[in-house]
Amino acid sequence: NLNQARYLELLIKKYRQKISCVLSLNVSKDIIIKRISGRQICSNCGLTFNIFFNKSTEKNHKCDVKFLEKRHDDSENTAENRFKTYTEETLPVLDYYKNQNLLYDIDGTGDISSIYKEIRGIIHSLET
Repeated sequence: NLNQARYLELLIKKYRQKISCVLSLNVSKDIIIKRISGRQICSNCGLTFNIFFNKSTEKNHKCDVKFLEKRHDDSENTAENRFKTYTEETLPVLDYYKNQNLLYDIDGTGDISSIYKEIRGIIHSLET
């Protein structure tokens, strides 16, 4: 909400910082739920996989499947709560930055390398 935006502005001034851009990765609720609830982390090598989008296979993961674990909070219920919090508390703040022409919307449903390139392009355009 607007109070949160004003609070952020005060913090920025207090610490003599400047916001050059605000990045907003747009992803649907359904995809967010799948990303969170499908996440698996290998306790042996640390790689992260997802049963919906990036399954562990013999080609991309050399460890035994017994090492694949799910965090206790990676559930559909947790994802729903996080999305609700985002919608109620974070999303309204984005309008504040949009009105200042600092907001950059990014399609967060693409592959990581495409998202990285888009973010890098935005940052590069601000540096020149």
